[in-house]
Amino acid sequence: MPGPFSISSFYRALLRWIIYRPRTVIVLIALVSLFFAAFIPRLFFKSAITDFMIEDLPETRQYRTFQKLFGSDDLIRIVLKADDIFDPGAFAQVRRVSEGAAGIPGVDRVIGLPEIRETVELGGEADLDAFADLIEPVTLFRRNLISEDRRTTALNLVLSPDADHEAVIRAVSDLIADAAPLSGYGIGMPVVSRALETFSRKDFLRLPPVCFLVIALLLYGLFRNRVCLILPVLCVALSLVWTFGAMGMSGTPLSMLTMIVPVFLIAVGAAYSLYICSEYLRQARTAPSPAECAFSTFMTMSLPTVLAVFTTAVGVGSLLVNRIPAIQAFAAFSCIGIISLLILLLILFPAALALAPLPAERKEGLRFRTADRILKRLVHINLYKQRVALPALLAVLLLCGLGIFRLQAETNPIDYFESGTEVRRHFRDIHRELSGSFPLNVAVDSDQPDFFFDTPEHLEAILRLARFLETLPGVDKAVSYADYLKLVNYTLNEFDPAAYRIPEEGWELRMAVNNAKTLLGEDLLSRFISPDFSQTTVLLFTHIASSRKFLETRDAILDHLRHTFPPSMTWDVTGIGVAVSASSQLLVSGQVRSLGLTLSAVFVILFFLFLSGRVGLVGVATCAFPIVVNFGVMGWLGIRLSVATSLIASIAT
Repeated sequence: MPGPFSISSFYRALLRWIIYRPRTVIVLIALVSLFFAAFIPRLFFKSAITDFMIEDLPETRQYRTFQKLFGSDDLIRIVLKADDIFDPGAFAQVRRVSEGAAGIPGVDRVIGLPEIRETVELGGEADLDAFADLIEPVTLFRRNLISEDRRTTALNLVLSPDADHEAVIRAVSDLIADAAPLSGYGIGMPVVSRALETFSRKDFLRLPPVCFLVIALLLYGLFRNRVCLILPVLCVALSLVWTFGAMGMSGTPLSMLTMIVPVFLIAVGAAYSLYICSEYLRQARTAPSPAECAFSTFMTMSLPTVLAVFTTAVGVGSLLVNRIPAIQAFAAFSCIGIISLLILLLILFPAALALAPLPAERKEGLRFRTADRILKRLVHINLYKQRVALPALLAVLLLCGLGIFRLQAETNPIDYFESGTEVRRHFRDIHRELSGSFPLNVAVDSDQPDFFFDTPEHLEAILRLARFLETLPGVDKAVSYADYLKLVNYTLNEFDPAAYRIPEEGWELRMAVNNAKTLLGEDLLSRFISPDFSQTTVLLFTHIASSRKFLETRDAILDHLRHTFPPSMTWDVTGIGVAVSASSQLLVSGQVRSLGLTLSAVFVILFFLFLSGRVGLVGVATCAFPIVVNFGVMGWLGIRLSVATSLIASIAT
């Protein structure tokens, strides 16, 4: 006999209280729901590429250190097109856009042809054809600020660390819209992040209602009973209110991953409700009253429901061991949602059933004759044809197991957009006409003050490095401190093409550096050289979006640096792309840990329920089989393990 304070006795007493005081229970649930609903207006959308970064990774720490020394590498590139950029009317529009962009709060500097014209002409009034001739030898501008055919130009907007990206992008869009007859667009990491947020918002407002509709039609089609339609939908809806209220209370934003939470809760809530409704209709055939029907239903279904919810919560909660903040947020609020759903199923559902009249007669629901025949055939094979079934299952397992070895971790933010979206079109367009919009930085540290100040050979080495970097796949343009010094020397020597080089003498180089502070501004130089001239960086404009290719490019650069620079120097390849890419590579190890925790929990639950290790192993095998098949199929089909697809296994268990 169970003790007086056993869990079973406690829930029996609680269930009696719920059933015989249903209105009180419903009022309490309504008050709790109103409390959480009050925080829902605080919800906001925020989905950025930085959500996929692990802050305590070496690559992320290196990126943060780089930002402190050289400033933010957040860039928005305004691309403008005309038949001829150097046509007076077209150039005047480019200048107006540039002046407008310079006035946007959060834009530290605009680098474009209008600014270059003011600098190299030293306030002169040379016509545009003469200006075009002046900058013709300057390779720094080619495929950076002007295309080879002179039909496309770019304005590079350097953003401050505290810039409001939303406001900047909105202002940029307005400037481009007013630039007619020029056509154009804005692109860059901030623009991609904002597009992710926009699409997340649209999907969040569209997917849950569609899921609710599908589930409602399925429930009504299966049971043909209004109670079995309304109560599951109500419980799921209130669990969403509680979950989103908790998000609003904690200040957690809705992102590309947390927007999956409502779809996940609708799906699992409907699944659990199917079993409860089926048992309710069975008990209704013999129950003397609605209260007794509700009591019998939940005394039968409470334990299976608790175990089902608990294993789901463990599976999703195991994602908390993942170090990517976006996945942790998804796991945390999925667990809150699933626990909220359990509370509502065990408390609100029986209270509402106690008030609902018993169904007079169970109507015949949908009959899936073909599915029934297939399932019966499979059951027959499993029970009576094990010599066929087991080898077939083993073959599938081995085939999919081999596919897992082909699985590659990959996070590519551009792949989140459909091929026809503006972001993908602009991402492809800019590197064809100019250079890519995703930055990468190569930092070189000599550990010697003035190393890059008055020794031409050291700057020539940086130029050779930049030219090598431009040969790498995906790298369109390399810009260095040495390139700007060549421009200054060219300007100081009255635009003699032979002077577009690094000065040959130390005193000439020192003079060029000092003049660069006046001509270009110290704020621009500080983005390429440290205050003591011991460290410098080369900025790469790339059209790389794949995390795998980012890391391959980094490794190729580091290998080159090891063979060309003395061991006394240190270097690093950094940027937001590298930090996100390194984080995504930990998805596989994070999946192994989370799946290990989930399967261990399943084994422990089944072992203590049935006191049988064999039953526990069978349960683990049952959970593991679909996961192996899923990842194996992904491996064979070449589907990457991304931040989003990495959630599947833990949800499936």
